[in-house]
Amino acid sequence: MDCCQNPRGHITDSRYYSRGYTTLEARMVFCDQRRLQRWLDVEAALAMSQASLGMVPAQLAKRLLDTARLDLLDCEAIKQGIVATGHSLIPLLDEWQKAAGPEAARFIHYGATTQDIQDTAQSLELKDILAIVERDLALIIEELTKLTEKHRQQVIIGRTHGQHALPTTLGLKIAIWLDEMLRHAERLQECRRRVPVSQLFGGVGTMAALGAHPRELLEDFSKRLGLTAPNTAWHTARDRIAEFLSCLGMLTGTMAKIANEICQLAKNETGELEEPFHMGKIGSTTMPHKRNPELCEQVVVLSRLVKSAAGLGLDGLINEHERDYRAVRLEWAGLVDASLYTCGLFDLLKNILKGLIVHPDRIERNLNASACLISTEALMFLVGNKIGKQAAHKLIYEISMEAYNSGASLCDLLNNHPMVKNSFSESEIRAAVDPASHIGLAVKQAEQVADLARKWLSANGPKDQSQLTCPLAENDQCCLTDSTSV
Repeated sequence: MDCCQNPRGHITDSRYYSRGYTTLEARMVFCDQRRLQRWLDVEAALAMSQASLGMVPAQLAKRLLDTARLDLLDCEAIKQGIVATGHSLIPLLDEWQKAAGPEAARFIHYGATTQDIQDTAQSLELKDILAIVERDLALIIEELTKLTEKHRQQVIIGRTHGQHALPTTLGLKIAIWLDEMLRHAERLQECRRRVPVSQLFGGVGTMAALGAHPRELLEDFSKRLGLTAPNTAWHTARDRIAEFLSCLGMLTGTMAKIANEICQLAKNETGELEEPFHMGKIGSTTMPHKRNPELCEQVVVLSRLVKSAAGLGLDGLINEHERDYRAVRLEWAGLVDASLYTCGLFDLLKNILKGLIVHPDRIERNLNASACLISTEALMFLVGNKIGKQAAHKLIYEISMEAYNSGASLCDLLNNHPMVKNSFSESEIRAAVDPASHIGLAVKQAEQVADLARKWLSANGPKDQSQLTCPLAENDQCCLTDSTSV
């Protein structure tokens, strides 16, 4: 079989590699067949709304509704028509007219402009993507909450500028990720409130061809489709799309930060965290010992791709006059790519967090090896009680640099220093360099964030397995019949 009879040039459509970039579920949202069917659904909703206001005979609107099915139309003729006319919608409408019959066909696309239909359908696509993202975000928040609670008291080296700094807890590290994700959840809720809106304003946004009661028509049309009715046309006002893409860029950026941190802490020299591993997972063709953090690396890759696509949303803010296609055609690529990569990233990170490997023995070993050096703040305040904070800073700094340069133990150098030796016992110094004794409010902060997350999950998280499925229509025609490709 010649596989090039059905070429799949984009990485998200690859039979072999798409799983690393997106999910079948996300691909189905933007599949060609679904897109054309959505346009028909929007056109049918318009006809039914017009019938409710007496603009279209009810029986003819019903005829349009019954025939607005892609399986009744000649898809090859639609494809050829797009090539011949250079128009994205008219060939679909031409074939629909044949199925609907001449009497009903008179009321197809009655008063709307092409972008009204396509923008409205795009809003329906965004609703599906939001449903997937919100569902998976709840799952990630749940996993981060569990990890925060489980490791809230696990003392770990805190690092700043890539260097050992002060003690903290693994729970607080994860709680900071969790808190950030909760803020993204708020942003997504705002997106859901503002972004999925209908479009029904005619050629230049005046609604002049939409009958005597255009606002009532818009309201009914929007309600039928489960969308919000906007105040004015947004043919050239693409801020909603830019907001949605920016939100995806921020959200995936945080998830990439999480994955990158796991990568950093998985280095052989550190070995504190590790992404899930199973026998058979191969890291290298030449180095059999390698356990590469490729899942985490791929999360970072996808985040960068989302950021790149999100930039197109900002470019799409620049349009001319009442309508042009500069933004729309950018969105057909950028919005789709950002959504596909985001869903793929969520799928990866869900599995990473669920199977995250924590190595407490390595955490303890690293902590004990650096206990003195990461306790210099506590030592400075201890000594400062005798000689003042600034003088103590100077003293601890000089002894720390000596330890760093000579390889000697900081504690030994301190205990042998005349001022320290005459003022403090060795037991006092040892107590001061116990990392667990100066983690501040790390445990309490982790618990507070976990409590907030639990409250959020009780209101927004999936309650049972039946809610873990994206609410996409199961009987929509779809060109992605090869489910094994992902």
